[in-house]
Amino acid sequence: LEFDEVVQRARAAFSSGKTRPLQFRIQQLEALRRMIKEHEKDIVGALTADLHKNEWNAYYEEVVYVLEEIEYVIKKLPEWAADEPVEKTPQTQQDECYIHSEPLGVVLIIGTWNYPFTVTIQPMVGAIAAGNAVVTKPSELSENMANLLATIIPQYLDRVRCSPGLWGLRNSSLKVSVGPGAE
Repeated sequence: LEFDEVVQRARAAFSSGKTRPLQFRIQQLEALRRMIKEHEKDIVGALTADLHKNEWNAYYEEVVYVLEEIEYVIKKLPEWAADEPVEKTPQTQQDECYIHSEPLGVVLIIGTWNYPFTVTIQPMVGAIAAGNAVVTKPSELSENMANLLATIIPQYLDRVRCSPGLWGLRNSSLKVSVGPGAE
């Protein structure tokens, strides 16, 4: 898939409203946790093959770290997603006043070669928790991890929401523009 097509699919998934409900976000995080636990050996194997890390370091520096993050986010997400009451002014005494957080849309995650699992999956945890759709571009320099993620993520996470970027951008380069006129 071309980058524009991947982004359009992610935008359509976000626009559908499917990513917004708190229960859906928690289900996706639980599915991500289950994916990691069921594929721990595969993840460690890919890290070992790509980076020549020993298994202990690969497991504790990347897998355990991400699992702990997911556990924490699942625990705190209902509190974080709740409307936050704010102080009323004389003009708003009869009103309900609160801050209601909304997801922003599509999040692009560009993985790194040196921590190809953590730097790809940890931001995905936050993006899913916030209710956003995700386009992911794993590092082409960590080919085993990129291929593994492209294989296992669609088996666990909502296909429309998170996975198009994984197989669409897996081994491609990407130009990123910032500043006025950038999208």
